[in-house]
Amino acid sequence: MSCVDFNDTTLPVSTTVQLVRPEGFLSSADMSGFTVTIQSDEEVFKGVSDATGQVVFQDLAPGVYDISTSAHLNSEQYKKYTGKDVDPREEYVVTGTLNQQAMSTNTSLQLPMSMSRKVSLIISKIYSSTSKISGGSYRIGTYIEIYNNSDEAVDAAGLYIGLLESESTIAYQQYPEDQAITPDSIYLKQLFRIPASSPVMVAPGSSLLIVNSATDHSSQNQYERDLRGADFEAKDATGKIPNNPAVPALELVYTAYKNISNMNLQAGGPCTIVNFRTAEDVSQWPTVYAYGKTKGNMFLRMHIKHVLDGVDFIKFKAQTGPDINTKRLPTSLDAAYTNVSTASGNIGERLFRKTLSVTPEGRKILMDTNNSLNDFICNDNINPREYLEP
Repeated sequence: MSCVDFNDTTLPVSTTVQLVRPEGFLSSADMSGFTVTIQSDEEVFKGVSDATGQVVFQDLAPGVYDISTSAHLNSEQYKKYTGKDVDPREEYVVTGTLNQQAMSTNTSLQLPMSMSRKVSLIISKIYSSTSKISGGSYRIGTYIEIYNNSDEAVDAAGLYIGLLESESTIAYQQYPEDQAITPDSIYLKQLFRIPASSPVMVAPGSSLLIVNSATDHSSQNQYERDLRGADFEAKDATGKIPNNPAVPALELVYTAYKNISNMNLQAGGPCTIVNFRTAEDVSQWPTVYAYGKTKGNMFLRMHIKHVLDGVDFIKFKAQTGPDINTKRLPTSLDAAYTNVSTASGNIGERLFRKTLSVTPEGRKILMDTNNSLNDFICNDNINPREYLEP
């Protein structure tokens, strides 16, 4: 009988994930019950932590995995973990992510967790990827949505919307020789504001539709929509993009580009967006060149403490897929990232939040775990103000 050589057989591996308590958690807190997800391009596995915060995954195929955890805490759970009382209406989100972990042998990993207060007005949809028309790309039907994920009406007046720099070489990374400039800052290429002159009430389960051109684009192809019902329009000062005088203007507070006054949404990413409120005079915030440069575009530097919600929309590369090196936000704001499936757009893809649940009254509660890899989905046919069933 002939011999069989099994030396090249790929053997399964195991990994132990240890949750690291976020700042504010009691060292004695029971860490059982946190769901940990480990996923590759082919498979997804879930496990639940024990009292020490440990989860063991066995029989994994060697490969590269993303590891994440997320949980919502109500006020009672918050007190259980922190020992502190808060308003009964407040909720918190605990998240943690490790991206692109190569596993070829049995491993033990620590998964740091962070905790943040859950917010009402969240960035719920981004359409920047454009669509194809005869002769090129159709770029003016782009928009974003801000959704009220709470059970009470919220006044959006004065809410800021920031677009982070999208340079081909990221403007500011964690440069070890000058840590003071980066750990608590992000860098905006554009800053807009919803007018604060009068209330802008957003009902529970409703969204603000903010567009670049509040006109009817539906005749272009199957991907574009009629946006005449938008709430706000980022007006184009050059007159090259058709605007709708009946739709209120989104206020332009800052732009890094002399001739661009509308939202500079990048088709294939990076297209990272934050929203925030602040009583500070943003005109006094510093503007800086990209790290190490003395000319070119200047970006508005802001402290991350102001951010209510952030979506890290990273670049997609045709050959290698999502490029995590283009991530702009710290994991405390977005534990992971989201992306479209093409490098240059042109296929009408929208990024939008999954629906977590629906109340008996029919209000959709969107997923908001501060982890866009978990929270967002992508397709090319969803309509403005529409969200899918759970």
